[in-house]
Amino acid sequence: MTRTDPVRPPMGTETPLDRQLRLWQGHRRLVPPDEGMCALTERWLGPHLAALETLMLELRHGVDRDRDEGRLTFPKRRNPYPKGFCREISDAVFERLRRRIAAPDTPVTQALAAFVREGGHLSPIWGALRGSYFQNAMQIGALYVDAANDTVTVTKPKVEILPLEASGLEPVVEVAHFARIAQVYWGGTLWANTLFPRLAPVFPILYIDPDGRPRLHPDSLGVFAENMAGGCRSALAFLEQECDGGRVLPADVAAALAPWRSHGPWFEEMCPTPDWDRLRACFGQAADPQGPYRSAQGFQGMIEAVKRAAAV
Repeated sequence: MTRTDPVRPPMGTETPLDRQLRLWQGHRRLVPPDEGMCALTERWLGPHLAALETLMLELRHGVDRDRDEGRLTFPKRRNPYPKGFCREISDAVFERLRRRIAAPDTPVTQALAAFVREGGHLSPIWGALRGSYFQNAMQIGALYVDAANDTVTVTKPKVEILPLEASGLEPVVEVAHFARIAQVYWGGTLWANTLFPRLAPVFPILYIDPDGRPRLHPDSLGVFAENMAGGCRSALAFLEQECDGGRVLPADVAAALAPWRSHGPWFEEMCPTPDWDRLRACFGQAADPQGPYRSAQGFQGMIEAVKRAAAV
């Protein structure tokens, strides 16, 4: 296969979408702590680690209780709570932690307030944990704080606090990395999306979940933005890697997805057999700042079309 890189956006042609993508690239991405952040963490939180764990466990128990008693509603999942509810639990605990820091009433919340006031980093994070699954947690300076530690293996402690460097959490920015972890963690089957060439640069993965429902991925905002901001080279590398490995979408799967052509122009063009000339033309358009992928109307139309397909 002859490889041709997609067109690079010319310098000085940043669009409103490009600026939005730059913001999305940092979505839930951990920030490697520098020397100053490590010192700040040690100063304010080092003496309170046991109390911090107690606080996080208290907040987590509050989320569990509110969910059980109907004051907090989470979406349905294939497995019983808490398995698979990592994002929901982590976000709920994080918001409660922010409220406690805003009105500190204990030594540990007072220390957290001082830490944040002096520039300490506090944010939700997401990534691949120890090469096995996706995990949502939070970064407090140089600390990895997971208040949903039992959402994969329910017998684990609910809360885990570790130095960030020892946590095993790594950012996911490449499509191939996302696909590798998703295959292990989600089960089901992943294929390179050579079927709908117009969507392949932005939605390069066709995923068939364990219940047989098809979806387009990646749905991680950071991976999505990183790929688009990079001229969709990450998606192209994934498609080429899959093709080189002989992993091509089977004919029966392609036939089952034929009804998706009714979801509008982004789906109308369908290639049951990979058409690399057409795919490369689409990747070239995706990297063009003046092309249909980068216009507000074109981008919105693409997203809405994918949402319609996902809702079926």
